[in-house]
Amino acid sequence: MVMRLAVRLLAGLMVTSAAMAAPLKLITFPIPPLVRISDHQAPSGYALNVIHRMFELAGDDYELDFQPEKRAIRSATEAPNTCVFPIDRSQEREASLSWIGPVSISRHGFYSHPDRPLTIRTLADARPYTISSHLGSGLGEYLQSLDFRMHLASKNHLGLLMLNAGRVDLWISDTRSAPILAERLNLRLNAPELVFFTTLRSLGCNRQTSPERLQALENALLAMYSSGELQAILDLEP
Repeated sequence: MVMRLAVRLLAGLMVTSAAMAAPLKLITFPIPPLVRISDHQAPSGYALNVIHRMFELAGDDYELDFQPEKRAIRSATEAPNTCVFPIDRSQEREASLSWIGPVSISRHGFYSHPDRPLTIRTLADARPYTISSHLGSGLGEYLQSLDFRMHLASKNHLGLLMLNAGRVDLWISDTRSAPILAERLNLRLNAPELVFFTTLRSLGCNRQTSPERLQALENALLAMYSSGELQAILDLEP
């Protein structure tokens, strides 16, 4: 009871002049189940639900736009009052955006072709193979910088198609996204050979965004963590 009252008071304090400002432009991209984008249904997904509730608690407003991940990150870096989510923080990106998060937690694994399983027990075991990830993936770009044989596709699902066609040996994907994409494409997919990395995906905002506005959003997210509301949102998703 005391915790709920504290959260309500905190949320009330966060309704500031941000509510009077123009909505922030939020750019996202399809990465189910974090963000689902369909021609026939409203956008959904647990990362989007977290963002929506965070803005609601902060008394702020946003407009949603959709771009490919790499272009979305560039847009947020270049355009004032623009943010992108859910993206993983990397050393290369750290100084170019202001960060609020994490708004989602993702575990990543190596997937092999179901008819050509590989023995991958450590990251070093994957080095001899050709691996697909996608543009905008901090993890894919990191492995590329370590001289792994990477193919960065324009979209995540293209890596799965390349794996199925035998054009790559391994595909890296978020363990929640992978089975959803495989089902959508009507492709078989085994369990990952190795789950080797956890990323904390965040909201990254243009550096010119009002610090007071960002602080109100960060306080809202902290309130969601403290009350257990954020975990409840995550638990609703497969």
